[in-house]
Amino acid sequence: MRNFSVVNAVHMGMVVGDLEWTVPFFRDVFGFELIDTSPREVERQSFITGIQGAQAVISYMQAPGLLLEIVQYSGPAGRVHHRPEMVEVGHYHVCLLVDDIDAAIETCKRYDERISFLSPSPMEVDSGPNTGNRVIVMRLPDGVMLELICHPKMKV
Repeated sequence: MRNFSVVNAVHMGMVVGDLEWTVPFFRDVFGFELIDTSPREVERQSFITGIQGAQAVISYMQAPGLLLEIVQYSGPAGRVHHRPEMVEVGHYHVCLLVDDIDAAIETCKRYDERISFLSPSPMEVDSGPNTGNRVIVMRLPDGVMLELICHPKMKV
């Protein structure tokens, strides 16, 4: 059926409401390295998105095993701030494996009180291939969701 192969995953992209908040958050809290931040030409971004007047600044950040493309649009006018819940079509999230989930949660709470967690504490997975993992999901101030996982054999 196919006459091609996927060679590699390149990056994960997300649109945020405040690039100046998001880049330092991933850098300072999780240690991501900022590779580049630059505006895009409106004509090219409009061509790629299919939306006339698409004005964007894009940051690339490197983490172990992940290149994260963080996009903030300032145009066109009339954009919608989409904040789907986890159960809704269109939801996406970034998942990070951490070695100490409790320390990560506390660091996020101290970083910005606007970060909220969808549950009061990490849940321990009790079935399936992720048995023993501890998991929690947070919502960043602009609605982006971030999942943290800690494997049972890692420091807790």
